[in-house]
Amino acid sequence: IDSEKIILFKSQKNVGVGGAHHYDCQMAEAENFDFLLFVDQDSQLPRAFISKMVLGFHRLKKLYPRLSAIGPSWQDLRVDNWGQENSLKKNWLSQKKEKILNFLGANNTIISSGMLIWIPTLKNIGYPKKEYFIDLIDIEWCLRALSKNYQIKILKNIQIRHSLGEVKIIKKNLLRYQQPIRYYYSIRNSFLLFREKQFPLLFRIYILIKNLKEMQKIPFVPESIKSLLAALNGFKDGILARKGPFYK
Repeated sequence: IDSEKIILFKSQKNVGVGGAHHYDCQMAEAENFDFLLFVDQDSQLPRAFISKMVLGFHRLKKLYPRLSAIGPSWQDLRVDNWGQENSLKKNWLSQKKEKILNFLGANNTIISSGMLIWIPTLKNIGYPKKEYFIDLIDIEWCLRALSKNYQIKILKNIQIRHSLGEVKIIKKNLLRYQQPIRYYYSIRNSFLLFREKQFPLLFRIYILIKNLKEMQKIPFVPESIKSLLAALNGFKDGILARKGPFYK
């Protein structure tokens, strides 16, 4: 609290991740910072993470002159430690998914937690969108940067621990699912993202189908009725292109 190097900002209302990242970018530009680092509350960073990321950025900048952001690799210990057989299956699926993303032309999108942005590039790329509130904010911003011929890279030698969604064990199988509010935003924002015609069409279709298929899990998740209603509202508002920031 007494440190002159720390600015503690408490929002008077819930602006979501999108709003927080948007205002973070404004503050970083106003303060003439070089970098902006996003970190989720449940992410665990390795020792000397920031210095390694900054050094990694400068090293990659020599190879990629239009580099705008980098991110670490990440591991969800709740899933990755789920037995040797499941780990092997996950590795196989991860390799297949990477090939699919390469084919779709969006292999350089990264999650927001651990993302390090080079502030001078925000002038041309713009800020994360407040109206997305909580889902697909990072993917939309990365696709926007790529559409403007900027570059985004992953430092695979730096890894954070990060929890993605909720997990539940059903008959010795592990199910990854979302909270009701996340079903609303993931589906609604998938439709908003689909309307961004400057992004690769196949990837927009992939994101839309992927999030709609998540509805198949709803009968098996806690608060299934609430989750179903949220998903249906997200579908309706997505079709109608409603961009209200708050879920009701």
